[in-house]
Amino acid sequence: MRWYGQLAVIAVLGAAGYGGWVAYKDGTLRNVPILGDYAAKLTGAQNAAATAARQAPPPVVDVDTVKTGRIVETREAVGTVRAYESIIVTAKVSGIVQKISFEEGQKIKAGDILVELDAEERRADIQQAVAEIRRAEALRNEVRTRLDRAMALRRTGAGTEAQVDDLTAQMRTLETAITAAEARRRAAEARLEDLVIRAPFNGRLGTRSVSLGAYVSPGTRITTLDDLSRVRFDFAVPENLLSQLKVGQTGFARSAAFGDRAFEGKVTVIDPRVDPLTRTVRLTAEIPNPDETLKAGMFLSVILQVQVKADAVIVPEEAIVGEGLRHLVFVVKDRVVERRVVRIGQRQEGRVEIVEGLKPGETIIIRGVQRVRPGLTVEPKPVADAPTAEAAPKQTAAPASGNAPSPAAQAVPAPPSVAGRRS
Repeated sequence: MRWYGQLAVIAVLGAAGYGGWVAYKDGTLRNVPILGDYAAKLTGAQNAAATAARQAPPPVVDVDTVKTGRIVETREAVGTVRAYESIIVTAKVSGIVQKISFEEGQKIKAGDILVELDAEERRADIQQAVAEIRRAEALRNEVRTRLDRAMALRRTGAGTEAQVDDLTAQMRTLETAITAAEARRRAAEARLEDLVIRAPFNGRLGTRSVSLGAYVSPGTRITTLDDLSRVRFDFAVPENLLSQLKVGQTGFARSAAFGDRAFEGKVTVIDPRVDPLTRTVRLTAEIPNPDETLKAGMFLSVILQVQVKADAVIVPEEAIVGEGLRHLVFVVKDRVVERRVVRIGQRQEGRVEIVEGLKPGETIIIRGVQRVRPGLTVEPKPVADAPTAEAAPKQTAAPASGNAPSPAAQAVPAPPSVAGRRS
């Protein structure tokens, strides 16, 4: 069929439809036996539905008042534990292991002796230096006696000035020899001390890598020493959080090895450089670890508290209705429903922060949102009494120190909650 034929068919169908609509409106179809009965039934059904709708009672919905409360904005990250202080114990000089004074895994204090190397040669050097000092002191005493006699003879005229000057020069030479011998003795004692390896700080030793009689040189691993009374935790966050970061912020770390136990720490260092590859900034938190539960090298996840809002606008999570990328809330004003688009912030323990779109004191529908539409009249029913938004949430995980959390800590949401993510 050519295009003008198709156009003619469309025109005829359109005219017929329009004529039928006009006939229905002015009642002409009622005179047609079959169509009139159908139109009458259709009109009656519509009128009956409208009457029933007008006579039906308004639906009952549960409502609540928008409140303000405390919201903690958090960010999640992962990182690695390292000891507060950590070294590989090694020798300063070469030598043969003569004595081992520690046990693997032992807890020691600063200054405790760990290993002693063979020191016979160093002791001989000390004895030689002491002998030189004594010989030089004996010669000095002899020369001093002769000098005193020469000076007495010079005063009586029996001695010469040259003899006094010669003995004075010998005294100075011997004093210099004594000073040099004492320096050699101190150097020998220092070298002897280098053969005794001591702990530089309090901590716990690792496994032993040497045995008695082994020859060690500088750099040879003897054992490890870690101070685990507190640990450092290194993690990274995106650079767009730099304006919200500061030293002293609290974080809760947890390990898969210890289940729900949370370890509380505070940020102590913010790296002044941003990684140009990952666009992240490195943070270091210090976590008390008196029972040495955390070990160096462990993998932890952390929830960092970056901001605390004491008067955030919050609503129950069930009041939020998702529609695509938008979030809706149904507001009741004078018993009439109004649909409101809102922008949400943090989700926390069944509550949602409303950044934009609601004000404190407004009434919103909590349950029954599926039965309402904008403009519908409803019968609001306040929800049953429940803990207010200002009530501090309980801390579900004890801090690493094992002490009872402070009131401020109790107000912080539990670390395992995923509510800290920004929606």
